[in-house]
Amino acid sequence: MTVLENFSLEHAAQYGYSDSTDYDLLHNSQRYPPKAVLGLAVGQLLGQPLSSNSFTGGLRSPCFSILQGLGFQIVPKPVLQRYQRYSRHDISQLFEPGCIFTPGAGRWGISGIVDSPKGSGHFVFLVTLGEPTEGNPYQDSITEDGYLIWESQNRHDFHSSVIQQLLQHDPNQRNIHLFLRGNRTDRYAYMGVLAYHQHDPQLVRPVHFIWQIQNWDLSTNQLHEMGLPYRPALNPLYCPPIMLPPTLQLQRVEPPVATPVAIRGKSKRSQANVIDWAARDERNRGLGLCGELLVLQYEIDRLTQQGCNDLAQQVQHVALHNAAAGYDIASYHPDGRPKLIEVKSTQGPADTAFYISANEINAAKEQPDAYVIYRVYGLHFQASSVQFFELPGAVEQHCQLEAVSFRAQVGRGTAALG
Repeated sequence: MTVLENFSLEHAAQYGYSDSTDYDLLHNSQRYPPKAVLGLAVGQLLGQPLSSNSFTGGLRSPCFSILQGLGFQIVPKPVLQRYQRYSRHDISQLFEPGCIFTPGAGRWGISGIVDSPKGSGHFVFLVTLGEPTEGNPYQDSITEDGYLIWESQNRHDFHSSVIQQLLQHDPNQRNIHLFLRGNRTDRYAYMGVLAYHQHDPQLVRPVHFIWQIQNWDLSTNQLHEMGLPYRPALNPLYCPPIMLPPTLQLQRVEPPVATPVAIRGKSKRSQANVIDWAARDERNRGLGLCGELLVLQYEIDRLTQQGCNDLAQQVQHVALHNAAAGYDIASYHPDGRPKLIEVKSTQGPADTAFYISANEINAAKEQPDAYVIYRVYGLHFQASSVQFFELPGAVEQHCQLEAVSFRAQVGRGTAALG
């Protein structure tokens, strides 16, 4: 199939396609998004593009049936367990099943950074911490507050294709998976996904980056137990992660009744006294993870209580290994239908506004029958119970979306001057 030979996510994105979230088409040890492959192939046959919203994908869909009927294998995306140890061979087979692995050679046997699938913009980092040696001259390290200080290979500068991709990294669109070990004799611990934080424009060959490790929840004691040396926190205001009380429970309630939009013209004094909970929530790195963990346990308990033990065992915390999915928890309805849960947590009241990404909104549009927002509110660590309500389907059905920022590009204005 020529589509596979020349496939790129950048090209597919022109027609509304994105990377798959749950299943891949496996061909020659490479993974591809099934819906995008079929859509582009049909578009070639028809002589015109076939957009993503023209049909649906997913398990038991006609899309998957057609591809499987043509002899292609549809496989689940790799399920990675955070902090579990993996060898290089293990990692290669998770991302490219059946590929040939040669210790000390090839993409997976020696490289510290692998794009998988090739040219996709998704990467796997295999990082060894500790003092530089002749075999490992790079001074990579992590910090107490969950940042990776990382150097590229010496041959890379800002003109290198891989560096350009890393500089443009968007965690809502592409995943960078981090595997970390404290020394060369250890197996790699899976640490989750990364988000670009900053780079040093003055240093090249190698290029120096700082990455944020998403959903950071490790204490210094845990880092010691894992054999991972660390530097002091980058953020001087960093507070160690607070563990949730094991007795904290989630309670489902009905959504709040919509209230009229506030009357314009409030005094500056009254506006200044209003707490911007949404902005505060956005800055709190630990709050979102706490809410997701509560929802994860709630879903497992709910399915177990309904006699669906098999489904309960399949509930996944997707956000820990796929930040680009557009949702945080993959769960199920009792009849087996998928339930894709985006968790939005706040310390504020039920009517607190929240931020939502374009990727999350698009995921809700593409799978409205499965998508649901769990709005967790009043999340205080002193509370004995925390409440939440559900907003199923497309986000616009329940929420008024307000543009709070815009991306501006110089030289592309539409208004004529003069």
